[in-house]
Amino acid sequence: MAANSELSCKLGLLNDLGWQIQSTTGFPGINNGNTCESEVPPVFTYNADTESKADMLSRANGALRSTTTGCLVNREYIDAIKIAIVNLTANKEFEFIQGGADPRDPFVPPDNSWATAGNRGYDLPSTSISSAIDSLYTKPFIAECAAATQIAQLAILKEHYGIFTDAMVRPQEVGIGIWPEYIKAPAIAAHQPLLLDSSQRRRALKALAQLGKGAFYGQSGYLKPYKGDDFVDSIDNRGQNFVIVELTRQSVTAIRSRTQPLKEFNRISRKIWKKYRKKLRDGTDLETLSDQMKEELEDTDPFFKEVMVYVHPLSVRNFAFHIARQFKWNPRTPYVLEVYEDFQSGYFHERYVDYRLRQCQQQAYCRKADSDHYYLTDETGIPGDAVYPSASACEADLHYPAVDE
Repeated sequence: MAANSELSCKLGLLNDLGWQIQSTTGFPGINNGNTCESEVPPVFTYNADTESKADMLSRANGALRSTTTGCLVNREYIDAIKIAIVNLTANKEFEFIQGGADPRDPFVPPDNSWATAGNRGYDLPSTSISSAIDSLYTKPFIAECAAATQIAQLAILKEHYGIFTDAMVRPQEVGIGIWPEYIKAPAIAAHQPLLLDSSQRRRALKALAQLGKGAFYGQSGYLKPYKGDDFVDSIDNRGQNFVIVELTRQSVTAIRSRTQPLKEFNRISRKIWKKYRKKLRDGTDLETLSDQMKEELEDTDPFFKEVMVYVHPLSVRNFAFHIARQFKWNPRTPYVLEVYEDFQSGYFHERYVDYRLRQCQQQAYCRKADSDHYYLTDETGIPGDAVYPSASACEADLHYPAVDE
């Protein structure tokens, strides 16, 4: 069978991602591009009489890597989030790690489904990403907050990409564990953002709000002690890693209305902390103050009340709850937010686009996992078991199928 043309494959993939492809007699372009804000499908129009195939292909390439497509993908996470979070929280044997002598072991997985990567406190799926995540839905395991957030993110991506997950991403490309090792995983180290890159991190809330509500789903971050660990009294509650699960349009509007929302919300958190720290010195008990702080934060801005986040083992609550809870455990420091880049989401999206296009064109190719690992993927899109140390070594075994013109 002849492989499809590159243009037909890319237009077909755009359609599968949620785009409408339409012919026009007028000027070709893109309509309804703000897909994080609107649920109206974006439209890719073309004029076969006035536009060359090369121009159409260039525009299709741009559309696949555009913010419009990134928003289409990100807003679809909402369904995957519900499945992943429900399954993780339904596992009553998903335990929170207790403080111990070795803080480098944040994850104790079920037997056989995860394997130690050679670095203490870092684990890889044993056979496939899907089976490794499925094991965490039903079998007993232990994780602390950061590892649990990593698990939730990977579970969301697995649920979103479904049957494509194991075909397009190898177990060695992801992992769960301590941050210094986790950020070395190919899925993170490639620095391929979906919507949020490193240059936007300090203004992450503003950048996401400018895109719209759909940009927030699945974004992760950290609620951290402003004064540092020296002012933390409960090490097991040092901070809270979170994944955004749901939010209201009112909260997005509130974020968008501020010039520097992340900085301003953190300033509010510190100001309210000072107020309640004084009350604590005056003798009011912590439990009462924590309840009052939550209520005041919720009354201050919709952001604190209406942005819902998943934190293990506390399930899904709002930011007001978590900030007030941290005051109860660690009253000597205020708590502030930071939002992480969405590199893993971007990596999975790039893998999906690459996988689908190669499969459509029936093209075998060498796929890079990291600087020392390459895989030969056949024309059906399935990677082989052999691992090559370089692109040239992989390409020496590469045989392209004949393509009918």
